[in-house]
Amino acid sequence: MSRCCIVMLSGGLDSSTLLWKAKKELEADLYAITFIYGQRHSREVECARKLAELAKVIEHRIVDMRYISWVFHASRLVEGGVTISDLTKVSLDYVPQRNLVFLSLTAAWLETLLLEKKYSEGIIAIAVHRYDPETGYPDTRIEFLKAVEEAINLGSAAVTEGRAKIKIWAPFADKTKIDIVREGIRLGVPYEYTWSCYRGLEKPCGECLSCTLRLRAFMEAGKPDPLTDKYEKLPEWYREWLKNIVKVT
Repeated sequence: MSRCCIVMLSGGLDSSTLLWKAKKELEADLYAITFIYGQRHSREVECARKLAELAKVIEHRIVDMRYISWVFHASRLVEGGVTISDLTKVSLDYVPQRNLVFLSLTAAWLETLLLEKKYSEGIIAIAVHRYDPETGYPDTRIEFLKAVEEAINLGSAAVTEGRAKIKIWAPFADKTKIDIVREGIRLGVPYEYTWSCYRGLEKPCGECLSCTLRLRAFMEAGKPDPLTDKYEKLPEWYREWLKNIVKVT
């Protein structure tokens, strides 16, 4: 059975780990797709390009969606976007229906590959992971992914004609970011080429939520972030941990 896999690659911590996991564990031709959807900076996209090159994927598509970025305007992650503060149970960094839009476009390219190259199975790899239910994203839940997978298969000519099948692969759906970093260390992910900071400056800020979660994950995994020396400012708790590590070694 011939298989292909498209990894949804942002250039961040989670998707880079997913790319290496797919490369090392899936017997499938590997592709990658990255979306520019009006983010406040392009640092992650640059990282995604480098990671795809290092992973030697067959093809890496970068999809420029800035012309329709207005659909994501209710998010502070988008240039000119706003913060919807009354979404009390959802993270302030939520981007409305982002995963549904990305999964739909990825599925369209995947089916094209199935038809053109006659693959018998197509896999969409997405790096959603477990998050605090009080501040989590509704479009990262397993129930959501199962529903989208069913819809994709129902809407696919390749599937309905019995030529192929499609599945969504989300191996981190029940994992924490700490679990993901531990997995990435085991897989040898080149984390020095990843980017997590929301601000997109020359250096990661070390203060935003994404930087904090990243540093905390590396600390809990017992290994310093490869970008440690690059941060504009490191949290006190991380610096204290580094001192203790140096003392032990």
